[in-house]
Amino acid sequence: MSKKSRERTPELEEIAAQLGSMNAQEEDDTITIPVVEIFRQLKKYFLPWVLVAVIFAGLVFGGSMVVSSSKASPLTAMVGFTFDGIENGLDPNGNEFNANSLKSPAIIEETLSDLNMDVKKTDAIRNNITVSGVVPEDAIDKLTAYESVFSNTNSIEAAQKIMDVSYFPTQFEVQFSYGASGMSRSQAADFLNTMLNNYKIYFMQTYGYNQAFGDALTAVDYTGYDYPQALDILSSSLDSLKKYISSLSSNDNTRFRSTKTGYTFSDLSEATATLQSVDYSSLYSYIMGKNVTKDKDSLATYYQYRIDSLNRSLNSAKERLSTITDSINNYKKDSMVVMAGGSADNTGTVLTQPSTAYDDLITQRTDAQSNVSSLQQQISDYQTRLDKLQNTPLGSKKEEEKVETDMKNVCDKMNQLINDVNETADDYFETASYTNAYNILVPASGSVSSSVSNAISNMMRPMLIVEALLFVAYLVFAVVRAFMVSYRREKLVPAAVEEPAKETVSVEAESASDDNDEKEEPKA
Repeated sequence: MSKKSRERTPELEEIAAQLGSMNAQEEDDTITIPVVEIFRQLKKYFLPWVLVAVIFAGLVFGGSMVVSSSKASPLTAMVGFTFDGIENGLDPNGNEFNANSLKSPAIIEETLSDLNMDVKKTDAIRNNITVSGVVPEDAIDKLTAYESVFSNTNSIEAAQKIMDVSYFPTQFEVQFSYGASGMSRSQAADFLNTMLNNYKIYFMQTYGYNQAFGDALTAVDYTGYDYPQALDILSSSLDSLKKYISSLSSNDNTRFRSTKTGYTFSDLSEATATLQSVDYSSLYSYIMGKNVTKDKDSLATYYQYRIDSLNRSLNSAKERLSTITDSINNYKKDSMVVMAGGSADNTGTVLTQPSTAYDDLITQRTDAQSNVSSLQQQISDYQTRLDKLQNTPLGSKKEEEKVETDMKNVCDKMNQLINDVNETADDYFETASYTNAYNILVPASGSVSSSVSNAISNMMRPMLIVEALLFVAYLVFAVVRAFMVSYRREKLVPAAVEEPAKETVSVEAESASDDNDEKEEPKA
């Protein structure tokens, strides 16, 4: 080797050393993720993680059961209404529907009596029953969308939409917190379900056939009146009964026939008409024709009182009719539409728009005129009766006995007709009109399985949170463990390689020194 090459050797060695240090520094700055080792650690500690997860799930479930039993989780039932008007928050009578009628004191007291429980707990139980409407998700989504638009744009239109969105629930959740009632869970479930069943009877009595109407008619003792007075009461009762049957018939589109009585509303209407036109008319004509009365003077006083009272009502009705007529004559319609013509003189056609107020006045005048005519007819009838009573001999005792018998027959027929109407109407509302008006969608359950299901539903969220935390801890532990194992392996392998290399170098150095010694001995 030349001298010049020997001089450049140290420079080359220095450059090589710098390059080696730079490579070492780059290797130190690079982070290698030991993916294979991570999966190895996950597999290694999978079984312990499963055991820990199961133990924690059991602890959460047990704690949920203890809390659920100690707090006596409320019972829940669901009811639904499907009659016309409920979607607008109205009851069948058109008034505002009050869902709290589900827990009215009368229903709770009746339920306690049915179950042989203490009725003194009525108020305490009622305070622990909560009725809340269930709003469907689509209504909530619609309102949420409008709120989002309004918050982002401050749009007046979106604000108006929010105010316009209104929903009246048709399904209600009934929740009973029975912990303070002293009932067991099964007893509380029986109470809640019985109460909801009793509400159906209350609903039918409130919005179905009005039993007070029938009771008022049958409760009257017609024999306690003079015969002409009893005729007036019978006539008024028959008119009311006929109007009620007519209203039922107008709402019946199926020609309902009761399985209890075998009648349709048309049959009952014909029976009422027959009773009025035949039986009542025959009795009326006989009493008036024979001038049958129990007390002539009292009856004459009654007639005169009726005539005076009707005359006062007639004067008031005439004044009302006159006022309405003047209002119609002086009424000026507010708005007019002028259509320009195409002629040379520029004349146009004037069209008057219809007026609701004017139409209402016409309707009021018609009703007032009808009322005046009815009052005039009644006055004429009572005046004829009074003249007949005063100018005609009274009926004999035999004729009075016949009137007693006929009056009893008419009253019995009428009471039987009222009973038939009552039963037919009840059957109609229960099986046809209000069949699905009120339903128990989800009854309350007090079984052990229900309690367990409640505990499971209560524990689901905390259990998922705990299991998620355990999984994250398991994953982090596996990653850290993999990095530690990989780091140790990287440190141990170079050390193991360096030691054999050092031993080889030392052996070569020793052999080289021996050779040098052997070469120097001859010189000596």
